[in-house]
Amino acid sequence: MRIAVLMGGISAEREISLKTGRAVLKKLLELGYDAFEVNLTKENIVSELTRDDYDIAFIALHGEFGEDGRVQAFLDIVGKKYTGSGFIASAISIDKEITKKIIKNIGICIPKSYMNIEEVKKFPVIVKPAFEGSSIGLHICKNRDELEKAVNNLKSKKILIEEFIEGEELTIGVLNREGLGVVKIKPKSGVYDYKSKYTKGETEFEVPAKIKKEIYDKAVLYSEIIYKELELKGAIRVDMILSEDKLYFLEVNTIPGMTETSLLPKLANLKGYSFGDLLKKIIEPIAKN
Repeated sequence: MRIAVLMGGISAEREISLKTGRAVLKKLLELGYDAFEVNLTKENIVSELTRDDYDIAFIALHGEFGEDGRVQAFLDIVGKKYTGSGFIASAISIDKEITKKIIKNIGICIPKSYMNIEEVKKFPVIVKPAFEGSSIGLHICKNRDELEKAVNNLKSKKILIEEFIEGEELTIGVLNREGLGVVKIKPKSGVYDYKSKYTKGETEFEVPAKIKKEIYDKAVLYSEIIYKELELKGAIRVDMILSEDKLYFLEVNTIPGMTETSLLPKLANLKGYSFGDLLKKIIEPIAKN
């Protein structure tokens, strides 16, 4: 069994993907797997994905042509096995607006959203692209001028405007339908944006989250339900806000960062899984099929 670790790609999250992919590759080689790096670019995507010297693609791509279902669909066409969710589940989950409609329909709370600027009467609000990850393009707008500026500055074709919910940021891991646990995210800036995620010392993590047991258990249960409802596979993360003992779904990350200091390995550790254990549990179900 030969594993191609797909990394890089064409999205704004290319550099993050390279870090994830190389951390995964390093650990796979340490574990004795026959694995190699595939650094995807706009020019080589077709030639690299159609090569015949690998059996499984470990997808370590983030954002466009990684989490949006397109690389999964391509791999399906060429008959290659791959890690993570299928193309339909990926395409749905990358669209924050569609995902939230599904989550609302199963009875889990979501922040109030606005169709346009004119609907917003209360501030602050959150503005973000519907399709980007890593909190790219996230803005907290405290007045109408800031809101109009944020909307005009975003190049995304689809934008979300949501109420800002004051509360504690939580992230929950799910691996092969099993809830891993809950980590509390404590960014110094007050919001877990791109800078807070990728600048050393900008964010503290409470592992596990020190919240009421019934809320902790509910967050894990909700995440397992979301995993099943969206027909996800492999390892994912669900982000929520806890406000006044009420959980609000924010988004799902179908290909979480996978460096040894990333959140998903921290969540796996709550179940006693090492980084190596986590990778084995992602790969082994695919290898058996």
